[in-house]
Amino acid sequence: MKEREVLAAADAVFDAERALRRAAETVDELSDVAASSLRVLHDAASDAFYAHQEERRDFHLESAGEHLGRLRNRSGVMNELGDDLTRHLTAASGAIERAGHELGRGTDVDDRDVEIRALRTQIDVLAEVVALARPVADQITRHAQHAAESATATDALMLLDSRVHHVSQEVTRADESVSMMRSVIESAQSRARTSAALAGVTELRGRPCACLHVGGPGHNQSVVQQRSPAADPPARQAGPLRHHHLNPGERSTCRGGSHTD
Repeated sequence: MKEREVLAAADAVFDAERALRRAAETVDELSDVAASSLRVLHDAASDAFYAHQEERRDFHLESAGEHLGRLRNRSGVMNELGDDLTRHLTAASGAIERAGHELGRGTDVDDRDVEIRALRTQIDVLAEVVALARPVADQITRHAQHAAESATATDALMLLDSRVHHVSQEVTRADESVSMMRSVIESAQSRARTSAALAGVTELRGRPCACLHVGGPGHNQSVVQQRSPAADPPARQAGPLRHHHLNPGERSTCRGGSHTD
C-alpha cells in the first residue's frame, strides 16, 4: 500500500535528520575543543621561543612540555569526537538508503503527489550532505591523530621547535576541517528549507508537517518531514552534556564548560 510505504520512508527520513542533528552537535563540541587547542598552542609556541634564551630556560622547557601534554590530551578528545561524528554520519547514510528503498518499493507511487515530492527532495538533500561530510570527518580524525602523535614533551630545543611546529600544522588543519563541516551542515539547512518551499509543502495529507531543526541551538533552518504518529518515540528529557576526561587540573573544553586559556 502507498500509505505504508510513504510512512516508512518518512520514518527513515526522520531517523536521518536526527542523526544529522547529533552530528551538528558533535561539530559544536569539536569547534570548542579546537579553539581551546589553538590557545594552548599559542602558549606552547611562546614557551618554546623563550626556551632559547639562557634566562629561565629550564622553566620554559618544562612549561612547553606541559602545554604539549595538554595539546595531546585535547587532540585525543578531538579524535574521539571525530569518531562520534563518523558514527552519526554512518547512521544517517543508512537511514537515507532505507528511505529511498521504501519509496522505490511502491509500484503505485505517484511522483506528482506533494508528499512524495517532498520526501524525494529531502532524501536527495540529506544524501548530498552525508556524501560531502564523511570525507571531512575523516580529515578531522586524521589531523587529530597526527597532532596527538607530535605533541610529546622533550628537553631538546630543536626537537621541541619541530614538535610545536608539527602540532600547530595539524591542529590548524583540524580546525579548518571543523569549519568546513559546519559550512556543509549550514548549507544543507538552507537548501532543505528552500527545496521544501519549492516543493510547495505546507501540509501533508491534510495534517501539518513537522519541521525538524538540524544544527543544535542557534540554528533556525527547518527540514520538512512527516512522520507516522504511532512511530514517534516518547519525549525524552535532555541528558547532561558529555564531559571528556582532561589532564589533572584542567576543566572541560566542551560546550557549557570553561575553557582553559
